[in-house]
Amino acid sequence: MQDKIVNLLSKIKEGNFAMFDEFYKQTYRLLYTVAFGVLRRKDLTEEAVQEAYLSIYRNLDKINLDNNVLSYIYTVIKNKAINILKKQMDSADIEDDKVAIMLGDRNLSPHKDCDLLNDCRDVLNEQEYEVLVLSLIKGYKRREIAVMLDSNINTITWRYQQALKKLKKSLKEENYEL
Repeated sequence: MQDKIVNLLSKIKEGNFAMFDEFYKQTYRLLYTVAFGVLRRKDLTEEAVQEAYLSIYRNLDKINLDNNVLSYIYTVIKNKAINILKKQMDSADIEDDKVAIMLGDRNLSPHKDCDLLNDCRDVLNEQEYEVLVLSLIKGYKRREIAVMLDSNINTITWRYQQALKKLKKSLKEENYEL
């Protein structure tokens, strides 16, 4: 995926702006996933994604294609989402527990349908949880996750396996049949 994105950005930097549509198609899922993980609201997520694409477009000349471009894109969207979250918290009188939910407090549940994911957050450390969600929920391959998180694929695989072991152990302790 990294090579494809670098190739597209290279063509865009050369003036082939029609390639931005393909860049959008190739990266939208990543941007949306990251933003939604921070914001947990579709409307705000879409706003963050739009702002991230505008930022990428405006800063094309500053993007170093020799570095990890997916990591750069990940950082841009994460920062846009965090900025939107901060604006929301500043402009609205949000109860403390809702702020904690938006920031990912492990002890609070943002939605009753997310109980299973929140239970996973209680059992796993943040890195294991992130790998598990990107792999099982979002459908990324471990090598894609490694690129996104600027990590070694063996580390990602280890975190994934550790997460599964911890969840299995937790389910056994809760007397769930496996």
